[in-house]
Amino acid sequence: MWIKQPGTVTERIEFLGRPELCSYLVKGDTYALVGGAMAHVIPDVLSQLNDLEVDLERIRHLVILHSHYDHLGMAPYLTQQWPWLKVAISEVGARILTNQKALKAIQDYNNSMLGAKSGAYQIEPLNIVKEGFPVHLIINGGMEIDLENGVKLQIIDVPGHSVCSVAVYLPREYALFPSDSIGTLTEERILPMGSSNYDYFQESIDKLGKIRAEIICLEHFGALTPPKGIEFCERVKKEAKDFRKEMIDTYKRKADIDLTIEELVKACETRLSKMGLLPEDLLKGILKRMVMFVNQIE
Repeated sequence: MWIKQPGTVTERIEFLGRPELCSYLVKGDTYALVGGAMAHVIPDVLSQLNDLEVDLERIRHLVILHSHYDHLGMAPYLTQQWPWLKVAISEVGARILTNQKALKAIQDYNNSMLGAKSGAYQIEPLNIVKEGFPVHLIINGGMEIDLENGVKLQIIDVPGHSVCSVAVYLPREYALFPSDSIGTLTEERILPMGSSNYDYFQESIDKLGKIRAEIICLEHFGALTPPKGIEFCERVKKEAKDFRKEMIDTYKRKADIDLTIEELVKACETRLSKMGLLPEDLLKGILKRMVMFVNQIE
């Protein structure tokens, strides 16, 4: 089953946010949010938590799986409102979030999506260039975040989509939270965005496939439960292999990097692009890096 709208995934996992920008509440004795979405999604998340009658002080962690702008925008606001909340990210991700250029890009993209009024909640624009980004806990592969009552989040290093990507596995529910490290599922296709290193990206897909998770909680367009969740890793593995061949074959045929990108971008335009979450200039930049990598272009 493909759960496309916010709601219950399992007894211990709630899908929050919006279909295109997902965060998940994982419940033990204490709770964690997995996935930081974007700032304009905060009113949806707060409203959903209110409807669920969640004791907000039980939410102790916000786990950020990589440092791209569309996966962490809630963190600055929530840590101001909830002083007990600890933001967790990989060591590489934490370093990226001290870079002024990276912070400005995150701030600009999030603020561009943030309206003057956001439902019942007034969300102030991000000011992380000046204030810095809140990071409280460094997580790397092999570590666990213990939510007690037998609910543990296992951290897995999965570089490739980004240099700082980690995934979370929840053995209690056979649930995997891979963010974009395993591809981005849309209505049109799976986008195999191995944007930092395509070799590592494919290796990370193989690594996550060996876990044999039954539930896949994605940060774009929802969660997959059996049988779709069980099948997803194999689907992504094939998509990544096929797209690598497509990038190589297209470049051989076009013999020009820009013409190659123009052809490939048409195949990769999805609802993410139409919703402003993957602008064409950004998509072209990602594709260019991938095409140059797989074709070994310096």
